[in-house]
Amino acid sequence: MEKSRLFVGTFLDDDAAFVVSNLTKINPELSQRWQLKARFVPLAKLHLTWLFLGDVDKELIENVKSDLKETIESWKGEAQNGAFAIKYECIEVWPSLKSPRVLVLESTSASPQAESLNQAISKGMAGYCEKSDKVQRFKRFRPHLTVCRFSPDSKSQVKRSLDAFESPADLFPLTHEIETVSLIESDLNAGPNGYASIEDISLI
Repeated sequence: MEKSRLFVGTFLDDDAAFVVSNLTKINPELSQRWQLKARFVPLAKLHLTWLFLGDVDKELIENVKSDLKETIESWKGEAQNGAFAIKYECIEVWPSLKSPRVLVLESTSASPQAESLNQAISKGMAGYCEKSDKVQRFKRFRPHLTVCRFSPDSKSQVKRSLDAFESPADLFPLTHEIETVSLIESDLNAGPNGYASIEDISLI
């Protein structure tokens, strides 16, 4: 049965993405400096993930859209929820500098609306989530943007430091306006344009 790789997310707007683009420009030698393959995420792919569903049968996509709409509308009806903003304040390497997988911009400030929206989506869409040990899910919601991915098979023992990573002076705090939640289809073979929104749901 044919499947689609899906996740629920919110893309970064053009103005904020332009600010993030400077990370690529001022860190052209990151791969050599950290002795691993570093691939910056294309601007069109920068997003916050609310929930990764995984591989879903294509015949279920209309059901997924409908249930996501219902989930969001129900959330909006609780405590007058609506559009809000998330601010990213720091750069982190996950899971560690010794074994880096991704470089992220993380929001460490409390965001009750972001947490409740994540909980609502996670609960409402749980039936569509791929059950696999390969799918990493955090025990608590950690709002972040993945801005760079690292090769997982590096054997180098080089000592890495975030001090060697340059950040634009105007990067933080980076504001992410959360006005839309999207059902996004991922095509791993489509390069920079591999993420396509197949349903956009307004929070306004």
